[in-house]
Amino acid sequence: MAFRCDASNFTAQSDSIQYAMKYYHLWMLLLWGLWSCGNNQEQEAAMFFVRGNAKLKEKEYQQAIHWFNEAIEKKPSFADSYNNRGLAYQGADKHEEALADFDKAISLDANFWEAYYNRADLLLLLGRYEASLQDLQSIAKAYKDSSFYYVTLGNVKTQLNDLSAATAAYERALLLDPNNAEAYSNHGYLYFQNKQYDLAQKDFEKAIALNPQQDFALNNLAFILSEKKQFKQALVYVEKALALKPTQPYYLNNQGYILLHLGQMEKAKQAIEHSIRIDEKNAYAYRNLSLYYQMTGDKTQAERFKKQALALQADLQW
Repeated sequence: MAFRCDASNFTAQSDSIQYAMKYYHLWMLLLWGLWSCGNNQEQEAAMFFVRGNAKLKEKEYQQAIHWFNEAIEKKPSFADSYNNRGLAYQGADKHEEALADFDKAISLDANFWEAYYNRADLLLLLGRYEASLQDLQSIAKAYKDSSFYYVTLGNVKTQLNDLSAATAAYERALLLDPNNAEAYSNHGYLYFQNKQYDLAQKDFEKAIALNPQQDFALNNLAFILSEKKQFKQALVYVEKALALKPTQPYYLNNQGYILLHLGQMEKAKQAIEHSIRIDEKNAYAYRNLSLYYQMTGDKTQAERFKKQALALQADLQW
């Protein structure tokens, strides 16, 4: 008996694992099927599989991997164990191992659509956009009614700079599920990139209303409000984003920029320098550090960090 699930059971997150734990199965029903007709090896494999999924759901990835290993040892042709171990590896940031497991699951079952989806998701995370798109196209018919499939398709199209196709994908996602917070967040990002801030703001606000954990939308909404000089309100949103992702360097940098404009100079400097320690290649953080020194009267340091910013991005807006 192959373990499967309904394609509508996707969940998604906007950061990187922007992808874990998407599929759960009707464990007791499937176990009953194995217990009633399977041999001892299959029964043990099923029990180990259930234990692995319990740990996967709890994000105890190493324990999940252990139990999926046990399931595979008992039943080497158990495609679902490879697929779900792949999710556990991905959760543990072991991406090559995860990719190998998704490949193995597909080799064991060429119609294992969930494994194709998981592999597409991981390939997107790894920056292999064409390969991700190929997997998504191969399962388009199976997931034609899945809102989150279209969100992932939109994410790939965005990375490939096919923005009209990305917009269409996000709008299809919202048509299928008007309560898909990530679809609103990512649709809003396309408006954001085009500096259509009023339209972006509406999408981000809708995303946050549906799911207050949308840190990406919270941060981008903070940026828009800061562009509108609404710094006090902007600070509220960026701090909510940081409460969810305390070490996200862009969020820290945006917090620093907002604090500069609220006159909280030392807190601003601390946030910007924290951002740089995490990501030394963010030109905007050096720009904001230059702005700090300019506002505090140290022209030498202001010029130094301006040069660093421009060295990283020559066309940086000042």
